[in-house]
Amino acid sequence: MAEKPEFFAETPAGLDDGADPFAFRRDAFSDVLELIRIRGNTVFTCAAAAPFGLRFPAGKYRLHIIRSGSVTIEVEGLDERYQASQGDLVMLMHGHGHVIADRPGRSARLVTDLAPQYYDRERLTIGSGDTTWLCGDFGFDGVLSQRLLSVLPPVLVLKGLRERPFEWLELSCHFILDEALSPRAGAAAMISRLLDVIFVQLLRTWATEGATGHGWLSGAIDGRINPAMSAIHADPGRAWTVNDLAALSNLSRSAFADRFQRVVGQAPLSYLTTWRLDRAAELLRYSRAPVSDIANRVGYTSEAAFSRAFRGRYEMSPMQWRRANTD
Repeated sequence: MAEKPEFFAETPAGLDDGADPFAFRRDAFSDVLELIRIRGNTVFTCAAAAPFGLRFPAGKYRLHIIRSGSVTIEVEGLDERYQASQGDLVMLMHGHGHVIADRPGRSARLVTDLAPQYYDRERLTIGSGDTTWLCGDFGFDGVLSQRLLSVLPPVLVLKGLRERPFEWLELSCHFILDEALSPRAGAAAMISRLLDVIFVQLLRTWATEGATGHGWLSGAIDGRINPAMSAIHADPGRAWTVNDLAALSNLSRSAFADRFQRVVGQAPLSYLTTWRLDRAAELLRYSRAPVSDIANRVGYTSEAAFSRAFRGRYEMSPMQWRRANTD
């Protein structure tokens, strides 16, 4: 049985006046990220001199951090070309195949075909290596990751991180490479934690720059919607009403409902139902609790009603989901 995540013991945000004064305040953004557990796989450095073109195959989430020089990134199935230079961070969130080259239209060789000749366990070097970048691939352990990450574009590019107070990015690269090249006990966990920090910062920066559309990410960073979302996340079993949630957001019922629909893309109670079923899915995977107990915990007084709702969202019964997603 997979390890049970810590977030199942949360206290409803803003509802407990006796909370530990030293504890960090929970927020909707953190709540959802608890369901997206990143796992680092391989990490290496690329170094190339023009002309060069490296093709990365489809099927993996990839991260590129440009450490010197500049590159063009062409993504399979997308018309847009992306430019990245020293200090830029690029994440391919949908597993697209792509080419990294010194200029657009450059012919490219598959990176795995180049490895036997040019890879020395630390660096893939082609030519003098004027352009360098950290390359890694990663995955997500949370069974709900794909659903939650669907609000993101296929390519995320953050420009000029060296020009911001993000010195930690270069340090993160250093520590990731150190762990990958000199593996010690806990190296895989360390790489995953460092990638997690980079991923969270990328999401946070991208979201606050106003690039988000509808979805949980927009609501999680909205100052008025966040308190209501946090309360839903912390106590999905409560019989929330729109009036209750509007009060937490200091808005009238109509103003809250309109803003929630516009920002999140769902009505408040529709989002509540979605979160209840997503939390139930995690409980089915990470706990041994009976289906009836899980149903009650997420706000269903009838196991039959819960099973109908769950099947409507996941196209299988709760027990089928548990069997299909339990390690």
